[in-house]
Amino acid sequence: MKKWLYVCLCFSLLMSLGVSKGPVASAAKAQQVFRIGVEHLPESLDPAAAEVGSSYTIVKGLFEGLVRLNNAGQAVPGMAEKWTLSDDGRTYTFTLRSGAKWSNQQPVKASDFEYAWKRVLAPSANTLYAYSFFVIAGAEDYNNGNLKDPAKIGIKAINQNTLQVKLKQKTPEFLQILAHPIYLPVHADTVKGNKNWGNTDKTMVTNGPFKLKSWDDDEAVLVKNPDYYLAKEISFSEVRVVVPRISLDGINTVTSAYLMNNVDWVGGEENIDYEGLDDKTFGDLIHLPYGSTYFYQFNLNKAPFKNVKIRKALAMAIDRKALSYGTPAYGFVARGIRGTKTDFRSEISDTAYFKEDLKQAGQLLKEGLKEEGLKALPSFSIIINEGDGHKTIAQAVIGDWKKNLGINASIEVKSFGELIDKRHKGSYSIARAGWGADFNDPATFLEYFTSWSGTNDSGWSSPQYDNYIKQAQQTFDTRKRMQLLANAEKVLIEQMVIIPLYYYVVDVLRKPDIRNVYIDNDRSVIFSRGYFQ
Repeated sequence: MKKWLYVCLCFSLLMSLGVSKGPVASAAKAQQVFRIGVEHLPESLDPAAAEVGSSYTIVKGLFEGLVRLNNAGQAVPGMAEKWTLSDDGRTYTFTLRSGAKWSNQQPVKASDFEYAWKRVLAPSANTLYAYSFFVIAGAEDYNNGNLKDPAKIGIKAINQNTLQVKLKQKTPEFLQILAHPIYLPVHADTVKGNKNWGNTDKTMVTNGPFKLKSWDDDEAVLVKNPDYYLAKEISFSEVRVVVPRISLDGINTVTSAYLMNNVDWVGGEENIDYEGLDDKTFGDLIHLPYGSTYFYQFNLNKAPFKNVKIRKALAMAIDRKALSYGTPAYGFVARGIRGTKTDFRSEISDTAYFKEDLKQAGQLLKEGLKEEGLKALPSFSIIINEGDGHKTIAQAVIGDWKKNLGINASIEVKSFGELIDKRHKGSYSIARAGWGADFNDPATFLEYFTSWSGTNDSGWSSPQYDNYIKQAQQTFDTRKRMQLLANAEKVLIEQMVIIPLYYYVVDVLRKPDIRNVYIDNDRSVIFSRGYFQ
């Protein structure tokens, strides 16, 4: 199950970066030294053990997979300089770059990928993101113990530079999935010889645009890798990921570092101390999307929410801007998810689906109640999990319903586990929910509500919706595929299976002369092609 997605439903969704002082900061800029301040550093930089946050930020700078994502979120060649796809759309053959090297000067081989992936899938590994491989033939059966022979998994190094991958079925988004850090390679001989290889800079062997120079509890220093095949595209000579040891009374440490000009970038998982910011620093604050959506989910097996007019009335009567979280959402696919050429949300406007309209909401409620044989909507509750942010939002939504529609609703607070249990059992009317991207593609959202999805606990299914998704799964034409996914989203929102509330954003403090550094869909900081202007 997508554990990190549940974590991303929390409200402290900020991350930070920083290090260095006054005149030193100017010198660092001249040398293209980028400083990232964090509250803590990871215990391991093994890609198989990496999780969201500073771990992903560092790992993505040190390693590179078969593909990487460009700043438009599209998969482009990485360690694989090219690939072919079989006529049935199920077998990829990747050709690795012949000159690619590990930091120990040994060649990056196809067998390194095969070893890394099968290592993650081993049942004994108990790896959090092993499910990301389940699109590959035999991967899920091997991971759950039903297949004993790893040679029967659809992952095979044909020779030193050729990797063959067989999928269970057509998966047009597979190249996007390949960009997940769990698909990164490891130097097989190093890992076999030392199970703790990823815990210290002395034993780290990497293949990405940066190499690990040093790493302790306070700082990880990455330096430009001169052997990287596109070293000419790398501007930062050094990237320092630091836990600041500066402290100003009453001010968050990483924010303090920024205020003292010791930090180039702050924002992501760590909290920013907004009260400590002066007017000038507020000008450095930006809001970046990162591919997650917060919504309320109806139980369509329960009356009166089987009635689409009642569902629409509730969705139209909420003032999303007044919620003061993220950016208002009217669709399901979050901002920051790639489309045909740019962001999906920029290409497919969610405001075309519906808008806040109190007059129409009132009329729809009246018609819906009449159809259900009701004079008023019976009182009901929104089930949320613990956390001040969730309660604040629920109170605002209930207040809008009371003021605009005369509806009475209450809040039922549960632990997160209890909330999920009630949703799975269908023991709710309206429940808080959220979803975030496992990979940068709209399918990671829209497949949630298919009739065959194990995560769809809404009680809703639609042959039309399923058909759009199935068609999208069969086409590799990006334009046609994105339109099919947009058609599916339109059905979902027209039926108002969910009430979209907002798309998550990350608040970031960053020096205004930084270019091409951004937040990925998993909240990591992408800096490999960044530079100071």
